[in-house]
Amino acid sequence: MFPQDRYTPHGYLDNPAHAWTTGPGGVLRSRPGIGMGWHYPSFPHGYNYTWHYATHLQLGFSLPGTGWLLETADFERQNIDLYSDYHSKNWLSFVFETPLGLKARAIFFLAEASTGSGDALGCLVQLKNHGQAAQEGSLLAALDYERNLGQGLDWTSGLYSRQNETGVSVAGFQEGTAFHLRSTDFSAQARLDAATFTDLLESLDATAARRFPVGSRLASLDRAYKEGDNVTRKIAAQHYNFKLEPGAEKTIMLVLTRDASEFRAVNRASRLLQDEGSALYQALARGRQEDNAFWENAPRLSGDWPEHVRRGLVYDLETLRMMVRNPAGIYKHAWDAMQIQVPRTVLAEAALDMLILSYADPVAAKEVLLGTFADAPEPNVPCSREDGSYNMVAVDGSPCGTAPEWCFPFHCIELVYRRTGDRAWLAALFPYLEAYMDFWQGQRTDPQGRPFYKCSWEAGQDNSARFGITNDPSGGGALGEHLWPVDLQAAMTQNCWLLASWAAELESGQARINRWNNLADRHFNLMQQMWRPELKWFHDFDRRSGFTGVLDTMQLAPLLGRAATTEQIAALQAKLENPPLHGQVFHPLMWPSIVFCLVESCSESGRQDLAARHGWQALDAFYRWADSHPASVAPDQGGLPGVGREYWPQVGQPAAVPPRGGGGAEVYGWGCLGTYLLLRYVIGLQEERAASESQAAFVVRPNLPGALLVPGKVYQVKGIYCQQLRLDLTLAVLEIARIEVTLVAAERPGGAIYQEKFLLDNGQAQLVRLNRAEGLKRE
Repeated sequence: MFPQDRYTPHGYLDNPAHAWTTGPGGVLRSRPGIGMGWHYPSFPHGYNYTWHYATHLQLGFSLPGTGWLLETADFERQNIDLYSDYHSKNWLSFVFETPLGLKARAIFFLAEASTGSGDALGCLVQLKNHGQAAQEGSLLAALDYERNLGQGLDWTSGLYSRQNETGVSVAGFQEGTAFHLRSTDFSAQARLDAATFTDLLESLDATAARRFPVGSRLASLDRAYKEGDNVTRKIAAQHYNFKLEPGAEKTIMLVLTRDASEFRAVNRASRLLQDEGSALYQALARGRQEDNAFWENAPRLSGDWPEHVRRGLVYDLETLRMMVRNPAGIYKHAWDAMQIQVPRTVLAEAALDMLILSYADPVAAKEVLLGTFADAPEPNVPCSREDGSYNMVAVDGSPCGTAPEWCFPFHCIELVYRRTGDRAWLAALFPYLEAYMDFWQGQRTDPQGRPFYKCSWEAGQDNSARFGITNDPSGGGALGEHLWPVDLQAAMTQNCWLLASWAAELESGQARINRWNNLADRHFNLMQQMWRPELKWFHDFDRRSGFTGVLDTMQLAPLLGRAATTEQIAALQAKLENPPLHGQVFHPLMWPSIVFCLVESCSESGRQDLAARHGWQALDAFYRWADSHPASVAPDQGGLPGVGREYWPQVGQPAAVPPRGGGGAEVYGWGCLGTYLLLRYVIGLQEERAASESQAAFVVRPNLPGALLVPGKVYQVKGIYCQQLRLDLTLAVLEIARIEVTLVAAERPGGAIYQEKFLLDNGQAQLVRLNRAEGLKRE
């Protein structure tokens, strides 16, 4: 079952019809207070600033003792808590209860998700009187259409609104996308031709309008217009009056449809509302069934975890579900969107996203990872879109894909393999991994065998100070072949060792094993040439001028790649504890991709305690923001919580009140790294390679932060997928730094169960090996 809770009332719904070059369907983004709507072609911030239109279904309530409740400020003035009790990619609810006991719940959902059209937004409104007396009120359902004239290929020169059938329509003239709003309640009164919500409310109640000045948050979209925008707006609404006796309930099903013409939008609504809206109720049920099926096998937190952490894991996993797109164009497999606004395939983000998702849906994660390589037009997996076009090309015309060091995709694949033990999947993937490394050996190394990035985009570190490029109008496409980078050298070393290890695992022959081991040794020796003992640091080498003086978090990568000696690991301990800035600008915990490099470097050098410390600092700060209730969700105010974000500015001010917002693009997959940090390093479940297909092997090493080490507190996580088992872990703090761990392992579905308790000091490891062939017997 989906874990219902008190979530932030902000988020996105998944629109399966949304892609990019094969036709954007637009993204579905919530709006304060109770609203949801399409932004087409995407929300105009981060990766795309061009917008054609935004159309919302916005609800308002006039209730006894409250006046009109329309925007966030109205709920705050009345001390009414507006929250979401259901926050998935399929449903987003809004819930509140008045002081007099009238409870309202509105559930937004995509009404035609199964058809892939993305052209109908449903909303189920449920009202119940928990008070002692009868209550009368009004519901306002508004169709709010803003159009940026001159954008797109149609001839829209304005908007009109009118009543049509038993609903209201707003459409473009002389052509342009049309919208129609209707419900199962035929008693509605129509309100047309409002240009603002002030006008709309004045038509209902002149005194109410005075509380909605032109500058209110619903006066326009949650962003500033840019120079050149030519915006027109039209609002049409349906107004419902109701009276509820004590204990009585009322339900209204609304649907907002869009299509190429008003005629088609009206017909779409008519079809969905036949038989008292049965198609809408079926779509609502399908969404919940899909959610329940996912969460039946997904990890969930319970016990004494902080609320923002408990809910943060849900925001992460629901964001990652949206990253998995249906096959389209050249992508014959499900594929990773990277971020939902302007979807594209990027190896780095796909690898990290699917590593995290594999805790809950390993089947989808493995399919996406295999498809990322199998469907790629070239061996280096160029960044591409559904039609096969490339979107990362260096200034010399070279198609680029992200490099071996950016999110360390081979490392991610190894961790997914440890989690699943799926040799058939690894065998299918292995030839593509070899081809990828053959490309980097043949096309991205100099005559001495030293690797380079074609450009800083390929590194994932756009225009980083490491490259010494001061004038790059492209933003990252300038050639970077002059730099011999530490992190890339480390990743080349690790990748070759992993290929040799996988070749042995798959019994691919000694010659293959030897080839990759020999290359690994060569890269390890090159790595050693980059160590400067007097500075106790691995430094980049500029072929034009020698070693550079730039220090960067990513230069800890030799620890991740096990390309450092024991003496070098010891010398780097101080930098593991207090890492340098990334790009000489960013906090080392600000970008999830950099955090991943840092914590894995800590872990691979035996400092899981530091991995947990850094991980907790990052996830705690971001989850506080993700679970917040900001008054504004405009990009310059931090944007939308409740979803993964591109980066985490919160780490610089973790205790800010209210939490600091941001940052970057909304609904970004790698922004869900908090789940990985929590499960792998704070809770401490770390998979080992099993000795055989009948064995499960993993380490439990809890590293709770000081704030959680409170005697008597109990922290639970249930439903972690690990090597075909479902694991439940309970961490009971007995005294400071002493933890009783209860492990329950069960075969899926409904097979043998193994249970054990053991006492650990915080940070202490317990290795567990279970034999499935003998009924989960402990080895």
